[in-house]
Amino acid sequence: MPGSKSDPIDRKPRSRVSVRRRLLGAASSTPRARLVKLMQSPSGLTVLDAPRGFGKTALAGLWLSAPAPLPNRPVVWVPAPDAPTNHIDYWDKALTVIQDSCEAVPRLADNHAYPERKMREYLAASTVPFVVVFNRVDLIEGHGLGERLTALIDDVPGLKIIVTLQDRASVEVLDNVRIEESLTVDDLRYTPDEAVALFSGAGIAVPADVVHSICGRLAGVPALMKVAVDVVSGLPERSRSREIIMQRIDLALYGYTKRQVPPKAARTELSNFTLRIAAARTVTVATAQLLVPGVDVAPLMNRLESSALLFRDRHRENWYFPPAVREALMRIDDETGGASRERLLLLSRYCLDHGDIADAVHYAIDAQDWSEVAAILSRHWADLLVAHSGLLRKAMWSMPEEIMSASRSMQVGRDMLEFRLRTPSVDLDTYNTESSELADVAAMTDVLAQLNSGTVQVIVLRASGEHGRSADVARTLVDIADYLDVGRIDEFRSQLPALRLIWGVAFQLVGNVDDAATQLAIAYQDALHSGPRFVARHSAGNAALNEVLRGRLSEASQWLLAEGVEPDVPGWLGPPSHIGGAIARLLIALDTLDLSAAAAAIEILDGISPAGDVWAFEAYARTRWALARRDPFAGLVTLQRAGAANEPPVNCGVSSGAAMLSAARIDLLLAAGEGAKAIGEAAVLGNRLPIVQVSAARAYFLTGNPERALQLCRAIDWSADFYPRVHTEAKLVETAAYHSLGEWSDAGDSWSRACELVERTGALSAFSTIPRRVIEDLETRAPSRSSSVVAFLESEAVEMYPPTIERLVLSRREAEVLRGLSDGLPIADIARKLFVTQNTMKSHIRRLYRKLGVHSRDEAVAAAHRLSLLGAEPVRQRFSP
Repeated sequence: MPGSKSDPIDRKPRSRVSVRRRLLGAASSTPRARLVKLMQSPSGLTVLDAPRGFGKTALAGLWLSAPAPLPNRPVVWVPAPDAPTNHIDYWDKALTVIQDSCEAVPRLADNHAYPERKMREYLAASTVPFVVVFNRVDLIEGHGLGERLTALIDDVPGLKIIVTLQDRASVEVLDNVRIEESLTVDDLRYTPDEAVALFSGAGIAVPADVVHSICGRLAGVPALMKVAVDVVSGLPERSRSREIIMQRIDLALYGYTKRQVPPKAARTELSNFTLRIAAARTVTVATAQLLVPGVDVAPLMNRLESSALLFRDRHRENWYFPPAVREALMRIDDETGGASRERLLLLSRYCLDHGDIADAVHYAIDAQDWSEVAAILSRHWADLLVAHSGLLRKAMWSMPEEIMSASRSMQVGRDMLEFRLRTPSVDLDTYNTESSELADVAAMTDVLAQLNSGTVQVIVLRASGEHGRSADVARTLVDIADYLDVGRIDEFRSQLPALRLIWGVAFQLVGNVDDAATQLAIAYQDALHSGPRFVARHSAGNAALNEVLRGRLSEASQWLLAEGVEPDVPGWLGPPSHIGGAIARLLIALDTLDLSAAAAAIEILDGISPAGDVWAFEAYARTRWALARRDPFAGLVTLQRAGAANEPPVNCGVSSGAAMLSAARIDLLLAAGEGAKAIGEAAVLGNRLPIVQVSAARAYFLTGNPERALQLCRAIDWSADFYPRVHTEAKLVETAAYHSLGEWSDAGDSWSRACELVERTGALSAFSTIPRRVIEDLETRAPSRSSSVVAFLESEAVEMYPPTIERLVLSRREAEVLRGLSDGLPIADIARKLFVTQNTMKSHIRRLYRKLGVHSRDEAVAAAHRLSLLGAEPVRQRFSP
């Protein structure tokens, strides 16, 4: 029986060729391989859910043109009904299309009782699986469409069904059905790269960045992108500048949009609603109700979706206009007496009230109300720095000069973003910090601008390596802030935390850790109450680093706990906000001999880049890690790379970071067994900060000069030093030096003091800086055992320095030649004095130069002074401390 499943007939679709050609023609100019990859299933149900203008027909053609998965399959295209219909009429029309598409099938009478069942029979009888495209199934009234499609797919093996929807979401229409593939508005929009391919395929030569901008303004909507292609293709090539292209497209979109909106006299509720909500960059039910009060907005927004003007972001449950369409709608509204500017300012205030500072700025800029923009920025610039620095720059650079010149705060903010001083800075050097003048400054109406301007100076000086001057300016600013009364503090509460953070870091970089601790603590507490929260995290992390440097590991751990509860900071402020805490974690782990925690901290540090202002502290911590692993050469490489990548301070004598790196270099050379180089480095540096002097003393001790080591330790002025860890190491050098000289009483006193400092700080790793045998001997002599020493001796900590370090000492003849060179004697006089020929003397000098690694008399004499060789014994020794 023809048409039965038991007697299949070879139905050749009559209109297959014309349908396929029409679809392929629609797809030929839009090569979008991304979408084909989203439609790989050869059977089952694919849903295209988008408004008109999104190229659903073109996409079907594109899919059919792909070599796989459907080569040469018959296609049935069921057109959309003209109006809402019931399911019987829709299936009857579909059956008619299938009959028209197949040869040798007698046409059934119209209005048959079971078109859905008969359609299944026809499709199942075909020897080749069909592709059936059902358009606008959202116009089918009633329920059960999902069940009917499921039955059709189950009864017809290999059947591929594509359905399109426009006014209703698939979840409302296709209930209880398994969907193989679903493409929505977000999938069908052009990506920037696809937009470039679209223009290129149309033979239009336009720079990629211009096409990307076009795609952004049109939200990638296919119908709007076609308008853009038509506009640009009509421009002569010489007129295809970015400015002209964007102007012509905006003009075309204005016309396109105006055709969608009826004249004022004929406007409907929907068109008036559209014009009012166009002010919103992102439309939500709440913002729509704000702009159109007293109206049930949800049905109206659902109707707007089908117009291809407003689109839903289904991930966030809001709607948006393409930017060019939004601007065109506001222009149309203003031309007919609308009030888009007032609506924009209403939205700006609404966003401010709900804590959305970035959108508040956007709306104020859209309204061209620059006084409002300036007011928002002056109150919330620190919040915008976190994740909206680009918007902050745009606002600053777009602001009219008359507004900028009238607001010192805006000028200072612009300078801070540019990282340079363009506006006249405050002459902070003229203020007398010992008088009431600072109180007068604090009472000025523009004191916040003064504080902001001074803080810009702090940043600029710090960036240029002027750490000392930067800290001096910060000191004056702190004094001014201390004179602020309670009312002014409340007025500036949103900005002061960020300023105090900057001042605290300035103190930290010059080793003034007490003042740094004060400012960082205040910044943290104020940021918790008034924001911004990135300041709280940044301050807590740097406060932790500060406490580690002070030798207070317990307090540092508490700050790290406080830092940990704060959210991660995104964007460009992330690294400086996270780096302080990461360095602190590494130093705590090293001080407590927890190498596994140290390794984890190193991994965290590796993921934070760049280190910013505290780069020297990071490099120092990494060298400590290298010493703990007995890998001094890795530490030396770290120092070299850090120095090459960062600007060193102008005055290293006041920079605690520079002093730390100088000391680290001496220590690394000692750990590598390069005693002579370590001594030479100490002499060249000439840094009088205690951390460098202690490392120099260690170098002399380890190379066999304990007397010089003791001399350097005794010369340190500890009254101005903030680093107990350094003081501990100095006492340990003294201990080892006295021990090597057999001065047991003094060794015991220094040892007792060192143990007290370790007990107080918890820095067990300090014991690794002297030989274990010395520690063990001293413990046998001590009246009681220190718990810290016991913990250290039971650990697996290694000695940081080798037990034997070669010391460069000259032979008798070399020493005599060097003394003659140092005295300035001519070579002939030195030869005559030593009873040798001048040629022999020249040979002695060449050997001496090679040993010292120098090339001239002046270099040889300088090396002799650095290495204390002029009084050396004429033998070569190896010294074991």
